[in-house]
Amino acid sequence: MRRAAAFLVVLVLSGCGGDHGAAPAATTVGPSRSSLRIGVVGPLAVHTPGAVVEHGPLDRVASDALVLVSASALGPAAVAAAADGHPGTHFVLVGRSTAGHRRPNLAGLVIRADQGALLAGAVAGLVADDEGVASPRVVWVGPREPALAAAFTRGVHDTSSAVVVRSSTSNVPVACKEAAIEAVEQGAIVVGAHSGLCAAAAAAAAHDQDRVALAVTDFQLPGVAANRIALDAVRGIYYGNEDVIFGARSGAIGIRRLDPRVPASIAVRAHVAAQQLVGGGSPSG
Repeated sequence: MRRAAAFLVVLVLSGCGGDHGAAPAATTVGPSRSSLRIGVVGPLAVHTPGAVVEHGPLDRVASDALVLVSASALGPAAVAAAADGHPGTHFVLVGRSTAGHRRPNLAGLVIRADQGALLAGAVAGLVADDEGVASPRVVWVGPREPALAAAFTRGVHDTSSAVVVRSSTSNVPVACKEAAIEAVEQGAIVVGAHSGLCAAAAAAAAHDQDRVALAVTDFQLPGVAANRIALDAVRGIYYGNEDVIFGARSGAIGIRRLDPRVPASIAVRAHVAAQQLVGGGSPSG
């Protein structure tokens, strides 16, 4: 197997790549509080000792001490507007950068997509090799994202000798679906993509042909990162004017879901690969 670059990283400072571990320079530190009120907007599971967690729309929870907002529910402009209207509340947009919308009481929580792509590629390689065919093929579908495509390819080559084909398309779902259909017709065993409607369309095409589909977001664990931010708040630590980046070392990279078409034996090896990445090694499975 070829060894992929290890991703043991340190905490982000002012939006640079890293992995959450200690308070960055822009952090606000205050007294630790018991029964801290934390608002959660969108599909995030937050369970933090010492906090009272309430789920609801942004306008209902905006006066809590900390508000965690899933990027699947609202964008940075809407959360920045809430931060302006509630200067005593700290807001965190989970899953997206707040670049262009910096506020002292607003931070972005970003989970490293390159590491998610690396793990997705490793799982794709395991699935491809399990087919037992000569020169198995894996395809990466979607808009041009060279860094993510390269990380996915490294992951595939960590676990397999499969050929990786890159099929660049627009971000329009129908284009992603058509590209996936063409790739499967040309022999692709696994279809990989980044996220959103493009990844969903590519997966639908793969599933129509009984092929495995993997998205980078399948290997990112926003709930883990959100709980770390919530625990910091209970301890009196808040973030603002920055992005806080979480990677494998924090536990925010792992298997959130696997395509049910992945064989059980390969699923076990996929979890081993995830643990290897968390430990700083290459995900050989």
